Amino acid sequence: MDQLSTRTDYEFLGFRLDTVLQVLVAPGGEIIALPARAYAALRYLVDRNGELVDKAALMRSVWPDTVVEENNLNQCILTLRRAFGESPGERRFILTVPGRGFKFVAPVRSVPVGGD
Repeated sequence: MDQLSTRTDYEFLGFRLDTVLQVLVAPGGEIIALPARAYAALRYLVDRNGELVDKAALMRSVWPDTVVEENNLNQCILTLRRAFGESPGERRFILTVPGRGFKFVAPVRSVPVGGD
């Protein structure tokens, strides 16, 4: 079956994660182009919605062949929070579990999308 004939996008709190175009679509329909690493981190977290994701596992997923510092991951998470329009201290989407990792906490709905 053609990869584009059926796919699954994700919706959460009015946002849509388009898994083919690899963009985040805001509630008003505007496209939020994320840096590749931020998109990869978001996709990994959304795929594991509600689960605590260990920082090391997330870093291995986002930077599979590169050794990076934890600050790179923190910058990805900050980029995502800004894309969601969160104010400082607000955690409607991504919860930080100090010393352990992150958890995507917004309710996620899988949306099958058929092609033409």
